[in-house]
Amino acid sequence: MIEDVDTATQHAATAIAEMAMREISPTPGNFCVWYNYLAGSVPELRRELDALLLSGKTISSSTIQDLFDKYFREPSAEERLQQTGDELHNTLADVIRQVTQAGLDANEFGKTLTKASGSLGTGRIDAGAMRDLVSELINATKLIGQKNQALEAQLQQSSGKIAALQTRLDAARRDALTDALTGIGNRKSFDLSIQFRAQQATEQRTDLCLVMIDIDHFKRINDDHGHATGDLVLKEFTQRCMRAIRSHDLLARFGGEEFAILLRELNPNLLPEIAERIRKEINGTPFSVADRNLEVTVSLGGSLRFAWDQLEHTISRADNALYAAKNSGRNRVVIDG
Repeated sequence: MIEDVDTATQHAATAIAEMAMREISPTPGNFCVWYNYLAGSVPELRRELDALLLSGKTISSSTIQDLFDKYFREPSAEERLQQTGDELHNTLADVIRQVTQAGLDANEFGKTLTKASGSLGTGRIDAGAMRDLVSELINATKLIGQKNQALEAQLQQSSGKIAALQTRLDAARRDALTDALTGIGNRKSFDLSIQFRAQQATEQRTDLCLVMIDIDHFKRINDDHGHATGDLVLKEFTQRCMRAIRSHDLLARFGGEEFAILLRELNPNLLPEIAERIRKEINGTPFSVADRNLEVTVSLGGSLRFAWDQLEHTISRADNALYAAKNSGRNRVVIDG
């Protein structure tokens, strides 16, 4: 719904006045709720807020926040994952109910056959009773056939829905574990992966190496050239890192301009060499982004997970090595131990 300037201005002024009267902070979310309520652009919101106002209850900031979350906020990847999982669970429960009901119907049909068998087995049944018995069997057979056809149609429909939900679930799971900007794993993905790979390394008696990387003076890049350029630097950095590591190694965005690499099945003696190769890949040539060439360097800290070591200690030692690299001048590699 597109409003003219005068109407929109009136709605905006009234929305601010309503919030002020109710001592509700004029945050963008709160303003969004009141403005759309007054404009009537979301009928469901209008009805719900009308009901709250008529009830005489105090309209608090938390109430308005709940309405904003319900009608305007896009669900996060984690929420989409949970919602899709719940829907899939409910669909599977419905399938189980359908199959269970079919089993009960078949059981009833079996009882009818048993009854008929008992009647015929006596050898003493007149023509009228025989006609009634045959009619009962025909009706029971038709009924079970119809129910089986209905069940088949329901199961086919459920099967298609389950396949669609599974696709959505896979997509939601990927979104929940993927950094939206760079396309690599996010912090949650890293946390899950390091636990799994540490357990795998323990079972296979192999080593697991961790490298933490920080882009030097990244704030300066954002301040001098803008956040859009900073985003391009992060993307280019990711691509260069992917070229420097092996296909079965894992690169994840640990947070901000800090990244982590899990190196498995690697001779620990080669860890300094791999880390140095990554450093040179980043620093080798300027980053050509946004019509400018930027000199970008990184500091790296590495650690080896020992069989008896807790994961927290492994991460802490790599992080300490990273800070040692930064404190000793940046653009260098420090390996713990």
